Order: sequence, then C-alpha cells, then structure tokens
Amino acid sequence: MASRAFLKSLEKGQILRAQVEEVTSPTEVLCNFQGELLLIFNHTVSKFKKNDPISLQVLSINPLRFQVFSPSSPKFQRVV
Repeated sequence: MASRAFLKSLEKGQILRAQVEEVTSPTEVLCNFQGELLLIFNHTVSKFKKNDPISLQVLSINPLRFQVFSPSSPKFQRVV
C-alpha cells in the first residue's frame, strides 16, 4: 500500500498519473502510482480495466479524495 511519505507529499490540486493495477469491484479500483498502491472508490460511470492509464486530481487531503482528471470534460473544474 501507499507509504506515509507518499501520502504526506500529496497537495490539493495536484494531478497524479497512475495505472489500474486491479479492478476489485465495479466501484473499487486499485491504482499504482509508480509503486505506491491506493484503493480508489469509483463514484463515476467510467469503467476501468487492468493496465488502463488514469489521471487523478487531488480534491482534498483529509479525507483524501480524488477526481478523474480530464481537461476536455465539460464537468472538469481545476482545483486550486
């Protein structure tokens, strides 16, 4: 799982690139952030497959929340 150092390095608005390591359920995806593993809850209609690339933006730190990063999406809003 993700190290404490990795989790502490995250900042609101930061965009991270990961790879889907495993789809554990229709609403849970295990993501690999260059060796750091995090289980992400998928509350979107997006379907992911193993080895899919994914970009996530940090929405908040405590609790840790992400948003799928897609600048072309009309629903996307950059967090600053």
